[in-house]
Amino acid sequence: MNIENLIFSDTETTGKDHLDFNQIIQSSSVLTDTDFIKRDEHNVSCRPLPWNLPSPESYLIHKQDATLDSRYHHYEMMKSIHNKWNLWTGTSPGIFITYNGHRFDEELYRKQFFWNLLDPFVTNTNGNGRIDLLYLVRLVSQLKPALIPFELNKKGNPICSLSSVAHAIGMDTANAHDARFDVELLITMTKFLKEEVGDLFEDFIQQSTKDSFKNFLLETKVLGYRYQPYGTFWNYPLTCLGFNPSNPNEAICVDLSYPVDEIINLEYREITHYLSKPYTESPFKIIKINQSQSLFDISKFDFDFGMDPSEMNSHATSYLSNFEWRNKILFAASDMERKSWPYREHIEQTIYQKFFSQNDKELFRQFHEERDLKKKIILVHQFNDYRAKEFAYRILFQIAPKSIGSDIKEYILKLTHTRWESKGPWPLREEYMEEIERLKETLLTHEEKKVFSSIERYFSLNEAQILKIA
Repeated sequence: MNIENLIFSDTETTGKDHLDFNQIIQSSSVLTDTDFIKRDEHNVSCRPLPWNLPSPESYLIHKQDATLDSRYHHYEMMKSIHNKWNLWTGTSPGIFITYNGHRFDEELYRKQFFWNLLDPFVTNTNGNGRIDLLYLVRLVSQLKPALIPFELNKKGNPICSLSSVAHAIGMDTANAHDARFDVELLITMTKFLKEEVGDLFEDFIQQSTKDSFKNFLLETKVLGYRYQPYGTFWNYPLTCLGFNPSNPNEAICVDLSYPVDEIINLEYREITHYLSKPYTESPFKIIKINQSQSLFDISKFDFDFGMDPSEMNSHATSYLSNFEWRNKILFAASDMERKSWPYREHIEQTIYQKFFSQNDKELFRQFHEERDLKKKIILVHQFNDYRAKEFAYRILFQIAPKSIGSDIKEYILKLTHTRWESKGPWPLREEYMEEIERLKETLLTHEEKKVFSSIERYFSLNEAQILKIA
């Protein structure tokens, strides 16, 4: 791949749960070249939105209590991140690197760009790619377990958290859980992996864009795949049969541990049944190529799948040379009923439910560039999508809380009151107040007590006072 830019990023947030309503309050990004020489960096933080409640426990961990009184608002922060990333990749694409980012940080960036009427998919469009280094570390824990002295959990499995792995390779992690510090850990860890497991690292980089990922799958005859949805993982020897004609982000693979004759002679209804449940006892696996996966080329690494390598190669040849059967499998994959995104009631949750129209996107561009508040409001009234209008109301409140009309003020007051006092898929103040009482007994250091005092004061305010402060 001809990539010159690497962009490392990390966040600290109002909480770790309630992902759709969890807010970034600190972001750090660093641009380097492929030799990890720093070219630029971007560090920014903001206060919690009035309608997004901060978790007391999270604040005790990351200690970003200064954000509770920050004058910098969320829209301003997210817009600055978006502008910086576009600047960094404007003339030459880059690879965005996170740690556990596909589940957490990347999703937060995407969703909060969406909340602020900015392009959510900046990290994997216009030639850019993205990787989640956690998936590579998990592979290292299996393929090269002696490389890193991993801590073990109660089940005897390697702990692959960023701070634990960084500490294991000799890095000082005393300031972990600060976005700026964690990005430095991430850069050092990436450099370490590139130097120590170069072949594995290069294979992993190939998974950063859809096109290069496709090439990697098609050019690698026998793949090793570590599937880890939660704390438990499974390993499979696979070969890629092709890509779902109705969803090109899905690579259709076959498990080489099954008897070839048995799989080739499956009836069509059996094929569709197995394809519909690829992570039960199924001979087929479906790999999403729009995000990182724990995959490797078996010919490069010694890993015991309970089969002789020559047998796996023979099975792969039998499948790949049977063009009629391969086409049958791919047709069956495209013939299956597509799953639709479940309906979401709250606009924060609708990023994948429906995309904004091109007409609205052009109006968003004008909205961001316009400096005159009255002209901004006129543009908002032209938006076709009701979600965009609601997001714009929230942005306008952040920009000019004292100058917006009574209708927008009423909307913000109602939204904030609902999020503070009503049950929903968001955190509830009552629950966090109980958390505060529980945490009081655990405070040990002066710094913890200082952070706790700030978060306790924040929650002692009612929502009207929070709005006034904002």
